[in-house]
Amino acid sequence: MPLPSPYRNPGRWRAVVFQQEVRHGTAGCLLSVVLLAPLLVPEWGVAPVGALVLVYSCVLVPAVTNYYSFSRLLIRLARALIHGWSKGRSAVHTGLVASLGWVVVWVAHWTQVFLWHVLSMVVRALVVPLVVVGCILQLLHRLYLTFHGPRTTSNQVVFFLLVQQLVTPQAYLTALYFLLFYTILHYLHKALFTRHWVQTQQAREAQDLLRLMAWYITVRLGKGVAMSFVLVMFTLQFSHVEPDLVYIASTFIYFVITQRKWTGNERIVSWCRALQVGLLEEEEEFWVPLLLRWLPVAASLCVGALVVPSWPLLVVVAAYTNLLVPGILLADEYLAHQARYSVLTTRCRRATPQEVAEDSMCPVCLDQVRQGRVTPCGHLYHASCLRKCLLLSPLCPLCKQTI
Repeated sequence: MPLPSPYRNPGRWRAVVFQQEVRHGTAGCLLSVVLLAPLLVPEWGVAPVGALVLVYSCVLVPAVTNYYSFSRLLIRLARALIHGWSKGRSAVHTGLVASLGWVVVWVAHWTQVFLWHVLSMVVRALVVPLVVVGCILQLLHRLYLTFHGPRTTSNQVVFFLLVQQLVTPQAYLTALYFLLFYTILHYLHKALFTRHWVQTQQAREAQDLLRLMAWYITVRLGKGVAMSFVLVMFTLQFSHVEPDLVYIASTFIYFVITQRKWTGNERIVSWCRALQVGLLEEEEEFWVPLLLRWLPVAASLCVGALVVPSWPLLVVVAAYTNLLVPGILLADEYLAHQARYSVLTTRCRRATPQEVAEDSMCPVCLDQVRQGRVTPCGHLYHASCLRKCLLLSPLCPLCKQTI
């Protein structure tokens, strides 16, 4: 016995199945509007809302998604009436019933078209604002990633509030006062240890002299304003501020770590290099700043986990400002570093102690090798020296073979 016509042709069968899946998905999207029905109960009551939900779910949605059609239903009803009256051999009644049937069909068709347009407008009214809001949020996220100053300040404010909620929950302004105080101290430190006026050139024209005078007055006024803020901070009545030693230590360390732009030229990098940690492979200028930028993320995660029961909204904000955004930046920096030096990690293996003992001098810097990398051609280098050479040329510095 041959199969029905839709199943004889596999392509047609897939088209039918796809059409049914699309219809089911459309019906599911339209039925999701029913979830908003409880919001109308306080205004309209349970009975009207229930009746409206039944009509919408059992009549409108099946009609719009073509589970059944009002026009076809009414056409069949009209044909049945016409056929019944034709059997009674009443031409007058048959004509009236036929006319009435066509009128009903016309009304049903345009009613279906009207309902379809109304539902499409409702769906667009719900979807378009969501799309606009999503685009705005994505734009704000990109702007937030671009500007370092607002990103750092918001990170510090959120962490200070988390620690305040954990240590001194009754002191409402402790976080803001201490952040302002640390910021003023940081500004004074920069003003004392970075002397910008030494780098000024001699004024040869009146316009240059006026420009230098305006710049000098601005700098001096900025320092005066900072000193005024310091005096105001020390003369305020701190009756509502109850700092704890744990709060002061944690916030100060967090501020120092997050406020500085770690470039790899700091003293702590040289100190770590003096320890000769083999795992770092003489890449302290990359791994130490990366670790220092990761410490605030770990601290925010630990403090936020403790503050979740008491202030969940602040924890949600901290999840974005202190976890998600720094995590994205750290991941991008790590992946860029791995992509930049992928040849060194994939083609050049670590040197064994026997190889280091046999050939303990780096051909590039002529210094002793304690831990290094071996090229495919068998030459031993410091990892940092080989990395610098590979940035200039993909060849081995000794034998000039392609690495």
